[in-house]
Amino acid sequence: MERIAILANGPGELWGWGRPVTREMKSAGHAVDLYVLPCQFASGSEAKIGLRLGADRVVPPGDFWKSLAASGAEKPDAVLQLGGDLLYGRALSARFKIPLFSYSYGAKKGLRTCRAVFTAFESMARSMSPMASDSVEAVGDLVADALRLDEGEVPWIGNGLKVAVFPGSRPAIRRKALAFMADFLVVARKLLPEAQWFVLLFPFCEPEEAVLWEKAGFKSSMAGTGVVLAGADIALTQPGTNTLELLHAGVPSVVAVPDAFIADIPAPTLLAPLFGLPGIGPALKRKAFRRYIGKRGYLSWPNRLSNCEVFPEVTGMVAPEALAERFASYAGDREWIEGTRKALGLIDRGPQNAATRLRERIMEKLA
Repeated sequence: MERIAILANGPGELWGWGRPVTREMKSAGHAVDLYVLPCQFASGSEAKIGLRLGADRVVPPGDFWKSLAASGAEKPDAVLQLGGDLLYGRALSARFKIPLFSYSYGAKKGLRTCRAVFTAFESMARSMSPMASDSVEAVGDLVADALRLDEGEVPWIGNGLKVAVFPGSRPAIRRKALAFMADFLVVARKLLPEAQWFVLLFPFCEPEEAVLWEKAGFKSSMAGTGVVLAGADIALTQPGTNTLELLHAGVPSVVAVPDAFIADIPAPTLLAPLFGLPGIGPALKRKAFRRYIGKRGYLSWPNRLSNCEVFPEVTGMVAPEALAERFASYAGDREWIEGTRKALGLIDRGPQNAATRLRERIMEKLA
């Protein structure tokens, strides 16, 4: 039996990557130490969620460096870092003199120090290989594995358009989204009177938050994302890991980032003081975000993987009423929905059973 130190940061990596990998390692008889890393995208519930994943030990975000200095901790046999700055994985690797493995969606500093580097798709592997000491291997998308782990009762009832709404994993974003989406829903219901509107809150919120969304007119479900998306016709979402969930579930979506939400998007550490300046800070942040969009081309993963706009992306000065009209123009178009489903089916989703393949390759390298 090997002891694996798994490092994950942020809600998407923890739930979408850490969950299937932890379960796979445990089912194969290995021990798991789960380190939840500090992250500007944190929801605040990462440590609590980490305890639910089945790890033998969970180190919360504030205790990483303290745990490295502590004596008596059982030595892991390897480090697997899932996303985030490799500074942490390299420090743990050096502290215990054990090999470091990385699973990432993109190139980053420090990949050359890894025993092996893994990713989800071949296109990602090709772009990352120049920064790694060896070729990067595409083992598949862990997000697809996570969807298959989701449980709960299917929330959809009867016929009518079934709309899944992703309000975000961070409390600040969800609070702002609640007021915005309440105004959105007033108009959207008039345009799509037969639609069911389910907001996906699990696993990042407390039960009382669901009550607030229901008061605003939405239905809520504590079922896993995979269960809800299995019956959804279309979704309204923000950028992030959830756009990969929508890809694997084959659910058409509209991706929205109105300017009103840019202030709540975490800034890079070095730029945070600049963007926090009174008066000019928010304007500078909006300008930087628009430049980022122009440089990256697309915000959602399906669009970036296919290099075309499969999911419409709505950004800029967008009022709730305008977003409702834009969304209804897609949601009410059956031809667009079916065409988008077919387009999603043409996007390379990588190898299947990513967590199993990842575990097997790590064990081969350790042997």
